Amino acid sequence: MPAAVSSPIPAVLVKLGPLDTGRIASLRPYFDSVPDPRSRRGRWYSLTAILLVCACAVVSGARSIDELAE
Repeated sequence: MPAAVSSPIPAVLVKLGPLDTGRIASLRPYFDSVPDPRSRRGRWYSLTAILLVCACAVVSGARSIDELAE
């Protein structure tokens, strides 16, 4: 018996149907508008980059802060 697929991404892509680049919205403008509460000192990465990585992790199945960090 084959192992079950652990990633929900293929099932979601089937539901979306064919993707048209004209219909895909970018998250970057929304994340750019989020105010950064961190002080300027010690910032290594932009808040937009961190939020985009977190969004990718959630789409990939991360469900907790520890999974986001991994």
